[in-house]
Amino acid sequence: MKHRNETETFRRAFGLALESLIVRLNEAQGYLGGGNDMAAIGTLSDIEELFADLSAALRLFVRSKRKQPPSSG
Repeated sequence: MKHRNETETFRRAFGLALESLIVRLNEAQGYLGGGNDMAAIGTLSDIEELFADLSAALRLFVRSKRKQPPSSG
């Protein structure tokens, strides 16, 4: 049971990190499409951190899934 909770926690973390990246990319795209180049650049000024968060969350989620016993069905 503990492992399932851990996996779900990492799944949620991955989902949040992914959503955060998507929101930020959409924001930048909107600024760029509206001709506000500097706002688009500024919106993605911390893109490395966003990718690092996503990468860490994905890594934890994948490891957790690998440890998960096969489901019987």
